[in-house]
Amino acid sequence: MNEVSPALAGLLTAVANMADVPQHPQPRKGDRRDGSVYSPTPEIITAVQVALITGRPLLLAGPPGCGKSSLAGFVARTLDFAYLEFVVTDESSPQDLLWNVDVIARLRDAQLAPEGGEVPPLNDYIDPGPLWWALDPASAGRRGADKAVEVGRPCRMPVHLKDYTPQGAGAVLLIDEIDKAESSFCNGLLVPLGSRQFHVPDIDEGVENGGDRAPESPLVIITTNGERDLPEAFVRRCVVLAVEGPDAERLEEIAGLHFPAVRADAALLERVGQLARRFETGAKEHASTAEFLDLVSVMLTMGGNADSEQWKLVERLVVEKPSVRKSLFTSW
Repeated sequence: MNEVSPALAGLLTAVANMADVPQHPQPRKGDRRDGSVYSPTPEIITAVQVALITGRPLLLAGPPGCGKSSLAGFVARTLDFAYLEFVVTDESSPQDLLWNVDVIARLRDAQLAPEGGEVPPLNDYIDPGPLWWALDPASAGRRGADKAVEVGRPCRMPVHLKDYTPQGAGAVLLIDEIDKAESSFCNGLLVPLGSRQFHVPDIDEGVENGGDRAPESPLVIITTNGERDLPEAFVRRCVVLAVEGPDAERLEEIAGLHFPAVRADAALLERVGQLARRFETGAKEHASTAEFLDLVSVMLTMGGNADSEQWKLVERLVVEKPSVRKSLFTSW
């Protein structure tokens, strides 16, 4: 067997025990991404461990609302790592993950500089992207300048998890919904994600993992809803896990984690169980995990009879959206 460093061994142990991490449920409004509550399956735990060992990105594929994005924040809290995220759109560029230059600010400062005065160096206008922060937060804070160079505009790592201050020397980076972009976006990330380094030609500086505060390779978690096929070369560079929709038993477990009142009330637990059996994966009336939790939230707040007309309306509002949209589009 390969010798494992003490640091990596500690991370693997922490991941192995993720299912026992104390949960901190918050009032649920919309899609929570704060990593405070999660129910990791054995498959997810193993996939995270493999990604840490290999240094490869973990690509999670599955339907919307099944909990792919929420995993990243939970893992960051578990490992006490910094958390960064980037949500992909059809207009995203690979460089958005690396760095950008604030050319407007530089032009403004050049115009306002006194005659004969010096314009601040280009480093002052480099805005490090989330992958730069994940690989080498020390050089990102200097905007790529050498340690001996005074930077007029030092910057701080963006905060993507509220009320969370990590202590560990590592990072979890979420690249969310990568299938929203064209294949050129994935192809532009092959080298930075594969080699954990890239070059910034604007300032002729290299960025690589292993800086002052990042002795561990960052864990990159990527999600896809399958709207577009990803390039084969990109998929080959990832650890890939298909995240299946939960069955009724797991839905009950997830509801109990998010809403402790459910576990404390036998009547509520029974009704949640009935909902779970109706809306589990494979059932005729299927709901995503997020939609199921919305139903439980409404049930706890409004109460009411499960057979009432009002509750039937609630289910149409929360779950039966695709069929409603289809009929509306047809009538239009």
